[in-house]
Amino acid sequence: MKKVLVLFVCIAVALCAMSACSKGASDKKAKETESTSEVMTTDKAVIKEADAINLIMSYSDEELGLTAKQRKKASFMVAGEGTKIDGKNYIEVVATVKKKHKDGDKVTYTFEHLGVYYISYDGKKIIRKDMESKEPKYIDMKIKAVPTTTAPAEESEKETTTKG
Repeated sequence: MKKVLVLFVCIAVALCAMSACSKGASDKKAKETESTSEVMTTDKAVIKEADAINLIMSYSDEELGLTAKQRKKASFMVAGEGTKIDGKNYIEVVATVKKKHKDGDKVTYTFEHLGVYYISYDGKKIIRKDMESKEPKYIDMKIKAVPTTTAPAEESEKETTTKG
């Protein structure tokens, strides 16, 4: 009787240990996914839309991780929503190529991302996604002045008031 009881207790302990280990791994994976894929608006970003594209396009092919041929084919697009990476908010700019696929009379298009770049909402950090890595991995890029598409309204007002 004692042997059966000891065997039963050993089996119960082993099952509890296995279930605890598997739960910890799934919780950790869920937390990692949650912290790196949050989406939000870009209202608070200082660099967005065309300015974000112009900033990324001001980098050299080497800095962008592209060949000259890839850069020539690529279109640069900015995402309408922000992305959270490691607790920080970013604007996403993508270098992509549109590919046409024919299947009989049916035509479909896909986009192949050649590069993905992130500009922090405060404009003080720019990173690019390592496109060769299977895991999400980011490379810091040096900060450049932002080539703007429009002059700030305040400066235009100052010029008109000081001339008269």
